[in-house]
Amino acid sequence: MRARLVLLPAPLLALAGALAASAALTLAAAPARAVPGGDLGTLHNGHWSCDTGGDAATVPRHLPAEDFRIMPDSSYRTPDGKGGGTYVLLGRAMSFTSGPFYGRSYLAQGPNTVLQLDAKGKRTGVRCTRTGAPSGGFADAPEAGVNGAN
Repeated sequence: MRARLVLLPAPLLALAGALAASAALTLAAAPARAVPGGDLGTLHNGHWSCDTGGDAATVPRHLPAEDFRIMPDSSYRTPDGKGGGTYVLLGRAMSFTSGPFYGRSYLAQGPNTVLQLDAKGKRTGVRCTRTGAPSGGFADAPEAGVNGAN
């Protein structure tokens, strides 16, 4: 089969170029959206400490095995520093998408708090809040001991 060269008239060629440029500018200016979850986002970097929520009569109970450290590029590390993976934040819905915490889901309550959800999307009573310096939190952190981090 032979390829055929088709020449477009100059006005059509100019219109096609203008449409392509317009489409490129429109796509570049649009926010990242995922359907149907909402805007694509990231959590603040740093140590996230998890506990059972307390109230006026009950002291919160720290759950160290649930803690994690958010790192750049939508990644996380476990408290022992031996594991890690990735997460996705769509609107207010956050899920770990790989690694030892794969499948855990949370609802963001603000920039520094997430509430853990069970498989049916109901709150479990576990909340995680960002604590301390944004760059530290665990002893294995590459920045541990630098400028007082950790």
